[in-house]
Amino acid sequence: MLLLGLGRANLAVAEYLVNKGEEVFIYDERVSNLSEPAQRMINEGRVKMHVAQRYDLAITSPGFPPDRQICRVLTDQGTSIIDEIEYVFEELDQPSIIAVTGTNGKSTTAALISSILNNAEMSHFLGGNIAPGNPFSRALFQKRYDHYVLEVSSFQLMRIENFRPHIAVLTNIGVDHLNWHKDVTEYRNAKLNIFVNQGRDDFAVLNFDDEFVRHAADKINSQPVFFGHHNPDGVSLNGQFRYDGVPLFAHESLPLPGEHNLMNMAAAIAVAKILKVDTPVIKRGMVGFKNLPHRMEDLGLVNGIRYINNSMCTNSAAAVASFLAIAGPKIVIFGGRHKGDEGKDYLDILIEKAKACVILGENAPFVSDYFRLHGYSKYSIASDMTDAVAKSRMFADRGDIIMLNPGFSSFDYFSDFEERGEAFRNATRQD
Repeated sequence: MLLLGLGRANLAVAEYLVNKGEEVFIYDERVSNLSEPAQRMINEGRVKMHVAQRYDLAITSPGFPPDRQICRVLTDQGTSIIDEIEYVFEELDQPSIIAVTGTNGKSTTAALISSILNNAEMSHFLGGNIAPGNPFSRALFQKRYDHYVLEVSSFQLMRIENFRPHIAVLTNIGVDHLNWHKDVTEYRNAKLNIFVNQGRDDFAVLNFDDEFVRHAADKINSQPVFFGHHNPDGVSLNGQFRYDGVPLFAHESLPLPGEHNLMNMAAAIAVAKILKVDTPVIKRGMVGFKNLPHRMEDLGLVNGIRYINNSMCTNSAAAVASFLAIAGPKIVIFGGRHKGDEGKDYLDILIEKAKACVILGENAPFVSDYFRLHGYSKYSIASDMTDAVAKSRMFADRGDIIMLNPGFSSFDYFSDFEERGEAFRNATRQD
């Protein structure tokens, strides 16, 4: 057995296979950067480094790129390459999966579903590609659950064979990860793979307001349940949440700000209704929901200035929606690495509506040129996160908001969005 990548997801697979007595080989181009538990498995000889031989099966970690030479070699040898979620799905004998994907909102939607199921006292596992990391593979060591709520990425969905969610949620489709996928068509088709193995007894929860997602219903075999503003059936939001036209509850008492989060809540309600959860239980799950770290996370007031950590926001569409969700004068810290999208829609919104901007990231030269071209001068360029927060404070007055709302990938200065968010959190505490 060969594992491609030994990050969190495949580390649990490796432990499981070794415990079963399997001989496990690993291929990872960043061995020196692996976690301490992964390094220990290698040093103790529990797993071996890849050697040139024929393997029956290769299991990839979620983010392992398909264009690596090793993948071409394995394919030429006839080795089957599957994703970690595919392996765990089969090993758990195809359990009841509630899978959530989309360009934006998938982590929050999955967490909202979990909050509702907690209030309904339904046994479930929450994990997958959601961060902080709880990969599906960890379920191999846990009790059997009634449901497995998983965030799944386009990377993972490209490599499925039999993975079949009982309920599959597609929150929306935009443009993202074009540094990984060869084009928009491949990215969109990967997302649609979430429905490919479903049958008539399964359900597809679809965003009616997203034209591409709405028309996906014509291509799938499962039962569509829509969510949106004015759709005739499913969950709609017209003054209050409704299900098949029947009023459920108003949204004003719910904790998440922004139009995009109303749609995340609508998707979660649709899942709950499919599972026949009572309306009062759904509402309790919504009201008691605590947002995930680094997603519109309110860090509170420091010297009269409010700080919001939205480090998870790594594409233009999410950045625009998050920016517009927060009322008040905003100084925005943003920037990072392009993922095939220059983010001009986001830059235009900042030019029009931000009180000031601080650019932190390798795309600072592009952004500053764009600002100058459009006559925008209320910005500064930072060298690191501490510098970014300090420069933001120079623009800010009491009552203003300093918002980390990157709009781009963190992989320029940081290992991931979590490290970027923690750097922001720490910088806000410094005088």
